[in-house]
Amino acid sequence: MEFRILGPLEVLEDGRPLALGRLKERVVLAVLLLHPNEFVSRERLIDELWGPAPPATARKAVNVYISKLRQTLTRDGHDPIATADGGYRLVVDLDLLDADRMRGLVATARERMADGESEAASRLLEEALAFWRGPTLSGLALESFGRDEVAQLDELRLTALMDRLDCDLAQGRHEHVLGELQVLVREHPLRERLRAQQMLALYRADRQADALDVYQQARHALLDELGIEPSESLQRLQQAILRHDPALEVPAGTAAAHGAAPAPAAADAAAPAESLPRSRPRRLALRRRYLVVAGLAAVAAAASAVAVLSTRGGGPKPPSSPVSYVGPDSWAIIDPTTGELVGDPGGGVKPGPMALVGNALWIVTRGNGQIERYDLRSQKGTPPLPAGAAPYDIAADADGNAWVSQRKPFVTWISRRVKWNGDPYATPAATTQDIPVPLARAGAEAVGGGYLWVIPGPISAGNRVALIDVRHRRFHSTIPLGRQTTAIAYGYGSAWIGTYDPRRSTAWLSRVRPGSDRPESLGLETGDGAGPLAVAVGEGNVWVVTSRGSLLGIDPKDLQITHRIPMSAEQPTLLAVGASSVWTANHKNYDVSKVDPEKNKIVRTIPLGSYSAIPCGIAAIHGSVYVTFGETTCG
Repeated sequence: MEFRILGPLEVLEDGRPLALGRLKERVVLAVLLLHPNEFVSRERLIDELWGPAPPATARKAVNVYISKLRQTLTRDGHDPIATADGGYRLVVDLDLLDADRMRGLVATARERMADGESEAASRLLEEALAFWRGPTLSGLALESFGRDEVAQLDELRLTALMDRLDCDLAQGRHEHVLGELQVLVREHPLRERLRAQQMLALYRADRQADALDVYQQARHALLDELGIEPSESLQRLQQAILRHDPALEVPAGTAAAHGAAPAPAAADAAAPAESLPRSRPRRLALRRRYLVVAGLAAVAAAASAVAVLSTRGGGPKPPSSPVSYVGPDSWAIIDPTTGELVGDPGGGVKPGPMALVGNALWIVTRGNGQIERYDLRSQKGTPPLPAGAAPYDIAADADGNAWVSQRKPFVTWISRRVKWNGDPYATPAATTQDIPVPLARAGAEAVGGGYLWVIPGPISAGNRVALIDVRHRRFHSTIPLGRQTTAIAYGYGSAWIGTYDPRRSTAWLSRVRPGSDRPESLGLETGDGAGPLAVAVGEGNVWVVTSRGSLLGIDPKDLQITHRIPMSAEQPTLLAVGASSVWTANHKNYDVSKVDPEKNKIVRTIPLGSYSAIPCGIAAIHGSVYVTFGETTCG
């Protein structure tokens, strides 16, 4: 049984809401849920129900409301409401209360923020914010201390939202948060932190005059409402903008302007990799490459912006990007701004899917059943770890652990805590666990909402999604989807699953929310030969590549197609979202395309491989795009 208080009060059983009786009964349940597993006195309940003037029958009425709630909540003879002397205690599994799940995600996100892992923190905060369905306990009027407790939860929502905006600014997404900040500042005009975020975003978007105007608006609001000047930190930010302080361009720009310690200087960028010959032998000494600097991505992050021309819409095709050749059994780092190859650090036997969380990049090498792990912050890698009998896909949770699906009915969990003594000839050790799933074979997977979502593999091998409880590392449930599954991603508070109806040759996108077993579906294309090939989330949309060669953008709120980009000439098969763009790895010429979601078209195509080096995985973050290449096939 699942309890929800972040919005209208709800109790769900098997994903379906229970009838909770009259208003007074719901108020009693709400107060008990504000204090799960804690003693709540009868007097406290009376105060919340009637305030300072309760009726003479108040104590008897509370007993009746508790009795009604017991009838609603008792299952299999288990009464979750314990009676103590003069009060009650509602026994709740905190994993089933949305407020506590939200608090856990926010706490973990703040740890990631303290470690400088803004991307991982942003994903965690996005998951936490997705629990809110409206104001806390909306529709219920509490009369006493409960109002302050509700306000405390709503304040936590706003704080988490501001934390997420800080993470977005740290990732260079200043232009994408401007609209959201404008609304928030209008709703909370005296919040100086929001004003500071808006000023920084405008400044980084080359709108210095607008940023300074925001400061003046904040000053007038504070003087008119409170009779005070802006805080010293906001004044320092204004002065930093006036003098074009270089500190404002780094991820910790506002902190630097406020007088906090500056971010540590980045290590010297490595020289770009030399062009590789068009033909080269398979590398044999693999282990030496696991010590190669994976942080060559810093070159991409520091590269200067260049103008690009469209390959669609009447403009001339841009010249081929000056990249080096990438051979089979390797992976490459691409500068997302220039399209240049800035790193070719490693390989493996048929490297394929990747998972990127925080500063850890995990890569499955399907050819030899191993997994590679690179730390992008320390710029070091470790020798490969065993990944299971037949690895298929990989995902990483918010704690940095890896989940590897097998071509068998189980998933292997691999702890992020890898023990290795630094000896390039030694095999690292990591704690692992196999978790069975009721699928013929585990296939593509995604993490979010407290679960690992797994569909059967390979494409079109089943019509269900299996859920694994990430925290307890155990199978939770399966949800039938009614059509064959093909691809999956998680974001915007839902799992997004590509499905296919072979009888009508129709591609679909299905949305499943955590806690619900009722998928919502959107028809994408008819005449589709194999259904969606890839799904990814970001830039305000859910993105799908269909087997007909279309790149579709879907609004996650109203489940409507907002972008439709024909790419049959490129034959895209893999998809990633990051660095303010959508990226596809293509099988026509084994190249990579960059799509600008605002312009709704391809803005660059990057040649990389050859017919002996096929792209098998792609991932993108701010400053870097990663592509793996197999040999002839992806394994």
